[in-house]
Amino acid sequence: MKKILLIFTIFIFGSKLISQDHKNIPTKFPTDYGIFTFPIGSKITLELKEIKDGKYEYRVLNIEPYKEYYSLTKSPKLFSKNPKDNTIEIFFMGAYYNDGKEDKDWKTLLNLRNNLKIPLSYKADIKYYFKDEFENTSISGAFPTTSTNEIWQHKIDFITLYNFEQLKK
Repeated sequence: MKKILLIFTIFIFGSKLISQDHKNIPTKFPTDYGIFTFPIGSKITLELKEIKDGKYEYRVLNIEPYKEYYSLTKSPKLFSKNPKDNTIEIFFMGAYYNDGKEDKDWKTLLNLRNNLKIPLSYKADIKYYFKDEFENTSISGAFPTTSTNEIWQHKIDFITLYNFEQLKK
């Protein structure tokens, strides 16, 4: 019985440590290169640098609060007209369909524009508001100069982005 209790305790504390590791939220800019977590309600600019064979690392050039909600039916233009090369612009925010008339109309949106000249894939872990741990989520590719939307049906508090690489043909 003591072994089971010990294993359970290690599992609980280990999962808490893993979840805390994800909360590397930058506060000074530009950051060093690394892996970072972003809170909902953020406008983010990342700068990517190739490290080898189509794999990229990134640093955060800036994060600004973005408290607006995004209309998925009107799709307003958010991105800068003259983006900096080798960057990714991201809006991570609440969004809605149908003027947000019903609870089911409210979503979480990651709106991303890839300003590199190559298509990219990447990975993301998300933390739903009703869970303590982060979980991996599926992501579509990010194509050059194209706005890509990732939509989740529940509120997400944080997202961690990592493993940027050139999209395989």
